[in-house]
Amino acid sequence: MNIRKGLSQLLITCICFMLVCCRQKTAEITAFTNVNLIPMTSEIVLENKNVLVSDSEIIAIGDVDLLENPGIVKVIDGKGAFLLPGLADMHMHTRADWEDPEVWPVHPLDLYLANGVTTIRDFTPYGSPLDHALQWRDEIREGIRSGPSIYASGKLLYASPLGNPEGIVQKNYDMGFDFLKVYSYLSMDDFQRVVTAAKDLGMYTAGHIPYAVGLDKVLEAEMDEVAHVEELMYEFIEFDREVELAPEEWVAHIIGSAVQQLDFSSKTLLDDFESGNIEILNRITSQLNGAQVPVCTTMVLDDIIQQKLFQPQAFLERPENVYFEAGYLDSYLRKEEKHQVQCRGNEEICMFKLEVDRWILQGLHQDGVLLLLGTDSGTGGMGIIPGYSIHDELRILVENGFTPYEALLTGTVNAAAVVERMTGQGDFGTIEVGKRADLILLEGNPLWDLSTVRHPIGVMAAGKWYSAETLAQMIKIPETKT
Repeated sequence: MNIRKGLSQLLITCICFMLVCCRQKTAEITAFTNVNLIPMTSEIVLENKNVLVSDSEIIAIGDVDLLENPGIVKVIDGKGAFLLPGLADMHMHTRADWEDPEVWPVHPLDLYLANGVTTIRDFTPYGSPLDHALQWRDEIREGIRSGPSIYASGKLLYASPLGNPEGIVQKNYDMGFDFLKVYSYLSMDDFQRVVTAAKDLGMYTAGHIPYAVGLDKVLEAEMDEVAHVEELMYEFIEFDREVELAPEEWVAHIIGSAVQQLDFSSKTLLDDFESGNIEILNRITSQLNGAQVPVCTTMVLDDIIQQKLFQPQAFLERPENVYFEAGYLDSYLRKEEKHQVQCRGNEEICMFKLEVDRWILQGLHQDGVLLLLGTDSGTGGMGIIPGYSIHDELRILVENGFTPYEALLTGTVNAAAVVERMTGQGDFGTIEVGKRADLILLEGNPLWDLSTVRHPIGVMAAGKWYSAETLAQMIKIPETKT
């Protein structure tokens, strides 16, 4: 057995030597040493390993003798720390004004990196030019801009009439966007034409469940992904889907229907709702599994709304609030913030929605629906801080029955699987040879305590290493902004 082990180790060393020699003329080699590896290929920890990275790729994983290879120019001694794949926020939004220091005290791309988020998926860029996210995506890939890897949708298909659905889809495709997002206010006809046009082009579709369409027709049309857990709540409310309404009229229409069907004065409302609708939830999870349609979590939004409405002091005392975009805090203090306005007079409904969303999340998880870590961060105007929100999202998942490993899967393995469907290349999410070098180095074991992910020793994004000191400097607010 010792001879076999020795020969096996020699073979690994020789292979790694050849890999390094082939690359050393054109690329620097970074070595992580003495790390406890959490590869996310299964719920395991591989002790005392070394990982070699060349350019943006993991090229070798093994024991201490890997360090005998030439070409290594940087050694990061883990000293027994834990190495985890970088996280993906699979539902967020970029804004063109992220570049404006008068609006954002720190660039949100840096906030994502500082929190171990090495991949982001833009569910509709905001601002002009529309293709700013594509420019940033390409600059990051070329190594001339720091930031997480970006996948982006294009122009939001917001409301009917679209006029020329096929033409809009074609334009998004021609511009090079990675997927297409549909929204709540599309008619049945526009929705079906959009999804059909996207399928003809091989373009991935994700988004809301349009009120006029409903889940059954969304799955029948073969939309690829549901953008929020909360979108499924509307399947439990009976309302007229055929009525023709303007976008601003739909929410009032649905709330009115909910008020007629539910007794919000009842102390057993939630229990009665859950017991009376469990068959519907089971049907929904079965449909999603049968169609292999994933769902983004974005549960932090409900959590933040609850804080804003009912725990304002806790909301205001969050240390990450220093990164609010200009004007947001003033609007909240004036009670003119988006959710303060939306929930005014409907506070009990907003609270009920939070509880129902959690119940739906638990059902999706228990029945094995593919879930994706997402936070809806980056838009501004909602109190969700880019990067920091990923840790709140993970916490919420664990609070609702996920193990730490299962929570991490949503932002690593599951994210990569969906990017594979979307682009044909999901080369991240695990620590394996050939995968993109997106890594987080942590003091503690996140499989025991997820909170350790909040304070990385350092982060590597597509092969570029950022120490904790570098990250702290990147997100330091300039003196003029304090």
